[in-house]
Amino acid sequence: MVKKFCLAGLIVLMLFLNLSNVYSEVNTSSEEKILQKITMEVPFTKGLKLVEHNLQNGLYSFKFEGNKPFKTLKIVYDSDKNKLDYIDYYVDTFTHFYNNLPVKYSKGESIILAHNLISLITGEEYQFVKSLLDEEYIDESLEKPYIYKLIFKKVINNLIVDNREIVVYIDSHSGEVVKFFAENLSEEVEYEDTKNIKSVDEIKSLYQRYVVPQLMLYNDGKKYRFVYIPSLNPLFYAIDAKSGIFTDYKGNDIKEEMAKLDFVKLNIKDSALKNPETIAQDIAKNLKIDKISLLKSGYVNNFYLTGKPAVTYDWNFTSLKDKILNINVAIDFHDQSVIHLGFGYWNYNEKNFRILDMEEAKTYVKEHLYNYLSCDFLVAYPMNYRDNKIYTFYRQTNNTIISNNYITIETNKEGIIKKIIFNWDYIDFPKIDNTINTQVAQNIFMDSGFKLYYFITENKKGKLVYIPNSLEFMIDASTGKKIYYSSLNWEED
Repeated sequence: MVKKFCLAGLIVLMLFLNLSNVYSEVNTSSEEKILQKITMEVPFTKGLKLVEHNLQNGLYSFKFEGNKPFKTLKIVYDSDKNKLDYIDYYVDTFTHFYNNLPVKYSKGESIILAHNLISLITGEEYQFVKSLLDEEYIDESLEKPYIYKLIFKKVINNLIVDNREIVVYIDSHSGEVVKFFAENLSEEVEYEDTKNIKSVDEIKSLYQRYVVPQLMLYNDGKKYRFVYIPSLNPLFYAIDAKSGIFTDYKGNDIKEEMAKLDFVKLNIKDSALKNPETIAQDIAKNLKIDKISLLKSGYVNNFYLTGKPAVTYDWNFTSLKDKILNINVAIDFHDQSVIHLGFGYWNYNEKNFRILDMEEAKTYVKEHLYNYLSCDFLVAYPMNYRDNKIYTFYRQTNNTIISNNYITIETNKEGIIKKIIFNWDYIDFPKIDNTINTQVAQNIFMDSGFKLYYFITENKKGKLVYIPNSLEFMIDASTGKKIYYSSLNWEED
């Protein structure tokens, strides 16, 4: 209890310290007033020097820096609304990892500290939801000091706003905040009331016809296992609580025919891959790269895919101003057959390759990557990431999706291809055996329930949506147990 009071007192003390050394970098009285308000509301400014500031469209931007350890703080202030809008604070903690320091603050105490800090800065209600695994702070291998990585989401009318969160990282030894990220703090949102929303039973009835269990062969990094996933297009995000219409991650309506998985028929069964060098040269030529270099090749006694001897090859082309291509090929040591092909392509300037929608992405795959595929179908997964579009195609063999055999194409908002990742195995996969009935799997998905959230749309409307809990897990096809997605990088609390 004493520690909790000390933590709260430390925050208050930091808020009211005199930071006059910051003001010397500011030119105008209006900026000085805003900066003074910022230093009273944001404790991270203590000891930092203002290095950049500008005004654009009513938004003041400030950048602060400090040393020993290096710290950086970026703040955007909305002068029209007289509110903070954006905070990005970072402390370089790498040097700390060489000190064998004991844990002094528990996770619970750190959550209280973070919650109090968020309340002081924003004046709004946020709720702790999860702990995040983030490789930026290397605490898994070096262990101490452990960094608590805490995710808080905004709360309105006792409901969580699913797409508004604040991230706070706290050093468990010192209790110091080493990362704080918040955005959209000044936005004005019109939230729907909870009147006339559909019941959970109504939503369940709408949802059930789309949750046909789809079998997938999932590799958790150690072994393959058969799992069931809902046969939903990954664009699906939630169900509008008032209209019952499916929505995507931007809050836009999804047409009924877009709710299910999109399968691309290929009409091919066996690949006709040539020797590794020819494969590498063909891939490079296709991406308008004239020459690639063999970085290394070597013998592997126990290759991870087969458990048998193999030979691996790695090629590379690098032009930091233009593009990068890495290619990896593995062949069986005895019969020389290709057992794995992977490549990664990153484009910085090339504008010859453009893809504007999923149909064009399908065409690109069929025209440029067809020779490296060995299956009847691909499953098309469209996604959006900020202004970029991501088109992912998973392999489907014998009505089973292969999770780690895929093609990913990422484009910018103009449709220019920025990245291609290809990962494919040419091996005999495990056979289906003793799986639970699909109806049992569907019941598990449906019985997991729904949660009511607010979702803020691009036009600043607070829409009420139901999000199915079934999107959080897969089902072990042999045992019927839930497997939560490790790709979400959540710790289980």
